[in-house]
Amino acid sequence: MNAILGFINGIRGYLILVLVAVAAALLYGWSEYRQGYADHETFAKLQTAMQNEIARAKKQALQDQGNVLDAKHYQEYQNAQKTITQLRADVAVGNRRLSVRVRQPVCTAKDAKASGLDNGTARADIDGQDAQDPIGIVRAIRLSGS
Repeated sequence: MNAILGFINGIRGYLILVLVAVAAALLYGWSEYRQGYADHETFAKLQTAMQNEIARAKKQALQDQGNVLDAKHYQEYQNAQKTITQLRADVAVGNRRLSVRVRQPVCTAKDAKASGLDNGTARADIDGQDAQDPIGIVRAIRLSGS
């Protein structure tokens, strides 16, 4: 038994050194684990921020595209309004004529040739004042047809 105690007394310094080394290794491992967890959190936050930025950029691109289309459609609308206004003015002063197809001829062949409508289709002119109210024309046609 003295031999065992003597052996232990001889290696006691080594045992303490091994215990300190194991404790240091455990502390180092715990520190690395905590640092890795913090790095993982930082990476997750960075990844979320990048995804948010990509989503914001896509949203901005769609808004820009929508604004361009709105501007284009508004310009087309303005051009159509100008054209409609000009056509109404031309009809009102007689520079343009509106006509509709009819089932029964309302003019003779001589009148058709004079008006340039000699394509085999009977047509009737609409008065310039009446042409200003296309909805009224449609109502009148429906009322006379029923």
